[in-house]
Amino acid sequence: MTTNTTTDLTARQALDQWLTMWNGDGDLARSLCADDFRIHFAVTEPDGSTPADDIRSAEDFARYLQWWHGQHPGVVFTSVADAVDGDHGRLLWDMQAGDLLVGGVDVFDFAADGRVRRVWSVGGQRSMRS
Repeated sequence: MTTNTTTDLTARQALDQWLTMWNGDGDLARSLCADDFRIHFAVTEPDGSTPADDIRSAEDFARYLQWWHGQHPGVVFTSVADAVDGDHGRLLWDMQAGDLLVGGVDVFDFAADGRVRRVWSVGGQRSMRS
């Protein structure tokens, strides 16, 4: 039998702050991400590069977010729907940059203390509100 030591409240708090972090408060990565944090993106940058593949810590992620916002000024993420089930979570989101509105989904594994251990992030071509 597996014992779930993550409280939904703590994981919920991390999930609730995820888009705040993506909307410009990259320093939140240092408190939201576990020591063994990893993020996996299904997309590349416009030039074909994959700088996020080098993220191996919360500090790496905070630096990446700062870089990313420099490359994508004015982008705003909004939550469409989410769920937390113990050690796992899902977040449907939209991203708007000017007239462009697209969506995606993030799938989370949480550490015992509620911080984010793993994220798989896939962006799409249309709003998730559709």
